[in-house]
This record gives sequence, C-alpha cells and structure tokens, in this order.
Amino acid sequence: MRLYNRSYDFTFILPGFSFAPPGGYLVVFELREYLISQGYSVLLIFLKDINRGLYKITRDKQLLEEFKKESLKYKIYEILNSKYLIRFLIFLLKKKNKLIKKIIPDVRYEFLKELNFKDPSYIISPDIPQINTERLIATAWQTSYFVASSKDARLKYYLVQNNEDDPSFSKNLSKLANESYDLPLKKIVINRKMLERFSTEKPLKITVTSHIKGKIIIAPEKRDGKLVLIQLRSGEDKGGDIGIKAAEIIKNMRPEVKLISFGTYNKKIPIYIEHHGYVSDSEYIKLFNIASIFILPSLVEGFSTPVLEAMSCGCVPVATACGGPEEMINEGINGHLVPIMDPEAIAKKVIELVDHPDKRIEMAYKGIETSKNYSLEKMGAEFINAIKKYEEGVINAIT
Repeated sequence: MRLYNRSYDFTFILPGFSFAPPGGYLVVFELREYLISQGYSVLLIFLKDINRGLYKITRDKQLLEEFKKESLKYKIYEILNSKYLIRFLIFLLKKKNKLIKKIIPDVRYEFLKELNFKDPSYIISPDIPQINTERLIATAWQTSYFVASSKDARLKYYLVQNNEDDPSFSKNLSKLANESYDLPLKKIVINRKMLERFSTEKPLKITVTSHIKGKIIIAPEKRDGKLVLIQLRSGEDKGGDIGIKAAEIIKNMRPEVKLISFGTYNKKIPIYIEHHGYVSDSEYIKLFNIASIFILPSLVEGFSTPVLEAMSCGCVPVATACGGPEEMINEGINGHLVPIMDPEAIAKKVIELVDHPDKRIEMAYKGIETSKNYSLEKMGAEFINAIKKYEEGVINAIT
C-alpha cells in the first residue's frame, strides 16, 4: 500500500532521528524549508536501527560484527526512535518545557518544535516504505544503499556531504562506505575536493550555508587579541586530540594567551583551557564574539559551518585543510589553512595572529565580508537549478 496515496517531489532519507542532529541533517532540514517555500512537496524519512537494515541489504560481515558488539546500544536506540516517545518530547517542547529546551540547541529546537509525526511529511521507519515520489535522495553513506535498492523513485540522488569513507569517520566500516560511491546514484557534492574526487562522474555541486546566523556583538578591534577559541568535539575525525596538542604548544610559547573551547570532547582537558561543553546557539555566538581567533583541528569535514560562523562573528579562523574550510578561507586574507594532523602548524598561525593584531583585525573584517556570500536562498536556488539542469539533460539524452 502506498503511503497516504500522496506524491512527493523530493524524498530525503536520513540515518535515524536525533534530537541533536549534526550539520548534515541541518543542511537537509534547510533544503526542505526552501523547497517547500518554492511550492515543492517534501518527505523526510528517518531510518531507525539503520545498521541492522543495512546488513539485510549488504550482508557485510563486518557490519554484522558491529551491531552484534553494540546490541545493547541498538536496543536503546530503538526505544529512543519510537515515534510515540518523540511525539511526547515534542509536546513538551511546544509547552515550552524549560528542561527539555535547555538540553536541545536553539536551531534544533526551532525545527523540532514544528515537527508533527501525524503529518505524513515525516516518517520514522526501519526501511523505505512504498511511496509515490519523483526523487529519492540519500544523505549519508548508509542511506545510499537503501536508496539504490528502492524501486519507488524515477530519479535517485546521493547528497555526499563528506568523505565518509575516511577511516577517522566510518572506522571499521570505511570499506563499505567507500563502496557506496559506486552505487548507481547521481552525486551532489558540497566542496571542491569531492568535486575533483568524483570528476569523471560529473557530480552536481551546491554551496551550503551556516545553520546559525552569526552577528557582530563586539567589534574585532575591541576584543582581547589573545583570546583563542577551539572546537573540541568527540570523534577521531574532529581532531580533538590535535586541538589539545596545539593548545599546549601555544600555551608554552605564549603563556599570556587565554584558551577557551566548546564541544563534546570526552577526554581529559588541560586546566588551562576553559571548556564550555555543548553550548546553545546563543552561547555559541557569544563565544565567537569574545574570541579573536578560532581553531578548527578536524581531519575531515564536508563544509565546516563553524568556520563560516566564526567569520560572520569577526573571529579569524585557523583551520585544517580538511575539505570544507578551503571553500571559504582564502589563505592569509580572511583566515589561515594548515595541514591536517599538524598541531605545530596550527600553533604557528595562531601565534602570528596574536603577535600582529592589526593583521588579525584586517582579516576579521575580510571574513565578515566573505560570510555575506552564503545564504539559505543561495543554497536552495543552486540545489534546484542543479537538479533541473541535470534532469533536462537526462530527458534530452532519451529523446
């Protein structure tokens, strides 16, 4: 039976529902918002217990070992992905429950507040149900296998938001992630590295945007030029250990520098770093406004919106050339790019900015100008135009 007998222009497949969705989810949420504003119908499908479903499709033994090893985690995950529990928590959100709102970042809160799982535009399912849709779009390597095996859509796409086959990202499943790029799906990429990597396939490219609207609260020239902000997030791909090593070098060479950080890093953090943990969007903007320099130590990023958000707040980024930052940073003009896994290079560029405040202020204002080139409207328009151009080419090739 087809779902509600309703047809959709776009159906995005996401790897499970989350109350604290990462950046890749937010790109999809924002595309959905824009597409609806342009009169398109959009369906979001959140695949629950995705590794179990993925095993049924691929029969990959490594995957079997992974979910056997984490069986308790998946049982908990199954409970948390119950649409009834989610609906109850969303009910609390709508009642402005202070505790619930406190633990959910602002941008997620605004999206979740609008969710209504009685609305057929949102589905939580262990697989892709039978639906009427013009386009199916995978949004992560796991979901690409589900999209490729589905028979419901005329057109199938793969929104590749990161080099997810990097071992720091997909770990023991990196081979399976890599093989997902061979599936017969039209790729849509978000940075130049991926455009070059898949150049023989002529992927579509879009420019994504910041999820949080940064603003200048404190002018760059009025800030403490020796205050440095570091992103410290859990996950090997986020380079938290590299960030800690860079901080140690900076502190040894310039003891007067004050180091603050945010993120979900779950290892020991030195006492000379003031760590703020998981912050709300408003707190996030405040941190970018008191800091003069921002360190992003990641090993791999699809776009890296924190770099753009730092720029929009007048905070100069020192970021690894890990895929995403290269889209925004013009070396030495509006920020600095350094090699991945090189804490010495990070420290060197930070110290240069600390020692040359006039240059840092000049770069901060260049970054503010750069950030103005990114918007939801631009991302949405590029997405629609890229899809239209490709599909017109497909039709012309057939006729």
